[in-house]
Amino acid sequence: MSDLIENEKTVADLSARVAALESKLSDYASTLYAYNKINNVLLMQTLATVENRDMEQIRGNVEKYIADFKQEFLNTNS
Repeated sequence: MSDLIENEKTVADLSARVAALESKLSDYASTLYAYNKINNVLLMQTLATVENRDMEQIRGNVEKYIADFKQEFLNTNS
């Protein structure tokens, strides 16, 4: 009986640790997403200034490249 209680405590502890790790991972992922968005905007602004082009045209190109690179990554790692 004490083994069963000990196992339940272990499962509860491991479940709490998994929940904490999932929370941290979600926090890190959202931070990374925000940084990537900011970097993309800065890149587009820089390109628009340097190339003297419309920001919307550059945004479309950047979003297309991101989609292409994402698909390439998924294909390579699947």
